[in-house]
Amino acid sequence: MRWLKIGIAAALVAILCLLGIQQRQIQRLTGERDKYKSNTETLLGDVEFYRVRDSLSAARVFALELSNAEYERFRAEDAALIRQLVKKNRDLAAVNKTQTATIIELQARPRDTTIIRDSVMIPAVAVHCGDAWFDFDGVLTKDEFTGTLEHRDSLILAESVKYHRFLGFLWKTKRVDDRQLDVVTKSPHTKILNIEHTIIEK
Repeated sequence: MRWLKIGIAAALVAILCLLGIQQRQIQRLTGERDKYKSNTETLLGDVEFYRVRDSLSAARVFALELSNAEYERFRAEDAALIRQLVKKNRDLAAVNKTQTATIIELQARPRDTTIIRDSVMIPAVAVHCGDAWFDFDGVLTKDEFTGTLEHRDSLILAESVKYHRFLGFLWKTKRVDDRQLDVVTKSPHTKILNIEHTIIEK
């Protein structure tokens, strides 16, 4: 009778261990399925473009979740550049890419000036225009035009995270349902063309 009880207890322990292993495998597979679904929706979805204060360009995108190996494989060129930036003793957490275009409509009153080159005075026309975000200076002689254009910008990046709720409506859990990144350019001359937000899994 004693050996029977020991056998039953051992069988119960084995069943509980098996259930625990299966539960962990189910959680791992569910997490991979959710990540695959989220990545697919992110890749198939478009970047959402909108405006802030009627003049500032902004864009929103959902995050990709990749492992280090996946990032090395699918973003090899970016990964090679990041290896030069990130110290070896630090782990890469996320990568953001933003593409912008700057279009400035220039308007200035030309003024007569003189430049000295090799002790020779050369008549020229100078122009200057600018605002808080750019400065344009140029000089036009009979033979050539020289000038500089300096553009200043400031990007605001805001990440928002939506956490999974227990039973869909109760308290928040640690599991992330989705992440999205909003990027706003503060220069009215800059237009955001594309953004990408990649989370590197640990």
